[in-house]
Amino acid sequence: MAVAVASPSMATSTSASAKAKSKAGTVPPRRLTKEALTATHNAHLKKQSTSPLAPRPVKQPVLADAYPASTKSIRELEIIPLTELKAETHHRGQGLIVKAVSAPFVGAGAVSIVEDEFGNADKLAIYNQADSSILSGVPEGCVVAVKEPYYKNNGAAGDYMICVDHPSDVILLRFTDPVIPEKLRLGPLLKTAEDWRNAADRAFIEKDFPTCVFCYTEALEVSDDDAFKAAVRTKRAGVNLLLGRYDAAKEDALASPTGGPRDWRAYYNAGRAAYGLCHYAESHKLLSTALSLNLDNASVLKEHARCEARLREEETGEYDFEAMHASLGPQSVHLDRASFLRNTRIADSPHHGRGLFATRDLRAGDLVFVEKATLMPNQYEPTRASAALYAMVVRQLCDNPSLAEPVLALHDGGAYERTGKEGTMVDGVPVVDVFLVESIRTKNCFSAPRSTLLDTRPSQPDGRMAKGLWVHAAYMNHHCIGNTIRSFVGDMLINRATKDIKAGEELFHQYAPVKPLADVRALQHLAGWGFTCQCVLCETERNSSSKAAMDKRRELAEAVDKLCKKKLPGKELIPEAKIRNVERLLKQLEDAHEKDVYDAHHLPRLTLIYPCQWLIVAHRGRKNHGKVIRYGLQVLRNFGFRVPDETEPGWDPRGIYSDPESARTSLMTIHAVSTLRKMAEAYASLGHVDMSKRAREAAEFGYVMITGSKNDVDTLDK
Repeated sequence: MAVAVASPSMATSTSASAKAKSKAGTVPPRRLTKEALTATHNAHLKKQSTSPLAPRPVKQPVLADAYPASTKSIRELEIIPLTELKAETHHRGQGLIVKAVSAPFVGAGAVSIVEDEFGNADKLAIYNQADSSILSGVPEGCVVAVKEPYYKNNGAAGDYMICVDHPSDVILLRFTDPVIPEKLRLGPLLKTAEDWRNAADRAFIEKDFPTCVFCYTEALEVSDDDAFKAAVRTKRAGVNLLLGRYDAAKEDALASPTGGPRDWRAYYNAGRAAYGLCHYAESHKLLSTALSLNLDNASVLKEHARCEARLREEETGEYDFEAMHASLGPQSVHLDRASFLRNTRIADSPHHGRGLFATRDLRAGDLVFVEKATLMPNQYEPTRASAALYAMVVRQLCDNPSLAEPVLALHDGGAYERTGKEGTMVDGVPVVDVFLVESIRTKNCFSAPRSTLLDTRPSQPDGRMAKGLWVHAAYMNHHCIGNTIRSFVGDMLINRATKDIKAGEELFHQYAPVKPLADVRALQHLAGWGFTCQCVLCETERNSSSKAAMDKRRELAEAVDKLCKKKLPGKELIPEAKIRNVERLLKQLEDAHEKDVYDAHHLPRLTLIYPCQWLIVAHRGRKNHGKVIRYGLQVLRNFGFRVPDETEPGWDPRGIYSDPESARTSLMTIHAVSTLRKMAEAYASLGHVDMSKRAREAAEFGYVMITGSKNDVDTLDK
């Protein structure tokens, strides 16, 4: 599939838009003629790119312009002629039946010239259709029904179009459908079931799979021969598997057994479809039936073994992470792995709606859950990732209606009013509301690097993030000081405990990197998700810290940023004078944290992290190993870990993760791991071998949390 990019519907000037809205609800006095529409359309067709590699635009909805999808059957609506369409109006209770009289222009949507039974013509723009659907590029001669159409000005006088945003608002009608007016009725293009089957076979050879499915469907409608229909269903199941339409493939496959020797193929196809939906227990049962009917079939044996491997992952949470990392590549981010979720459950949360809770005691570093993305496009260009995910969610809800229940159950922010019929089947297709989908996407998606391990390296380029939807993880609530941390390998989300967790305890993670300043942090989360964080850090700072103190910390933090140019030192030797200036500002910044707020509650002091890190690197460059350790301890303490002011005999950095006092206030990040690693190096340089070993092991343990699996912490420097 071509890469998705965000696109507006069509450019309109502010004045033109305002003028169009002023005529809302009226029948336009002037419209373009069929000849003018066709001439302009044909000119566009000549410029159309036919390259399958060309970026595919996506019309992302503007939530401010939201309107609900139609939930009525075309047979319940009043059919009106094109001449009764009113400008800037959603025609509730009404519908259109029109025939495409041009080839489609395919861009952000598919634009065709259409004609009604009275010979009236207009422009129809269909958006958000799946690649598997003929409606993604309506062939000339096809008849479609548009439910409760939206008619809008296209930016110029007399230039209007029927705009179909919701994919379920347009239905491809069979040629013999009685709802088609007599003047649009061509009758069946082919007469016999065999003719339709043969046409489907030819379309398959040409790799025109949507047309192939359409023709097989017509063959099934025409035929009364059960054996013929079973064979056609088997073929259609195979094509739907290729298209990723797993619900339809499974339904066809299970409807095709005849009691004959080839029934194994029906269960084999049904098992593959269930596997595609990640329903591994069901898949295993179906494949076992196929295997019982054909014991020596290599394909069935292979799929059966693959399914058993997924079931083991679901049960045990045991993964070969090294192999998973090794398999990643630009075209291989969707890993063939199962989700491990049994350590968690979804339940009502005292914080925000529903949340995730531990089902057993967990230790710091334990695997909490691993989840395969419900939906994640292989698109790591930030300007395209959101559009690609939106398009994928819409199209997959159309292709696989069984996804509707888990996806549509997610929180949408509460601002969009649901009809309650989203996801239900009407006129043979699921009702898909694109504005609801976008609301859900914005509140529940995650940004994901191709690999968190690679993302920890300084050489990793900025902005290489995909967007994905992990339905189970989406229920987890936010705390700046969470008790878990997530990482990614391809489309697999890995969640580990950062501290000891009791069975029944709610699980939290950070929705976004935590900002050091309290007011910025609060604004960030309110703007993005519409809630106030209730973690101990935010609650205490919000209720106890004075505005004057917050302003002073902001002023001093900005002074440090300016002096250090917002970056850590490189290999250059930092002058002693500059180091002393940074130390002076650090001391002032420390003093700007109220002791009765931060010391009394042992809170993290996040504005101190950066200057302490800067000083670690600066002193490391000058081989001042004692000061590297001193400021390393400050970094850990400022992240909320309980550590001594200076190295004490018997102090073990490995204990910071399980220390019950640290658990309440500590915040785990890659910076803590990097600090521990530099401390290990400094201890070794001072001859403190045991302390070096402990600090390195603490860093390695933390690195497992950060990257999701056991990795050499030395890769931080690579």
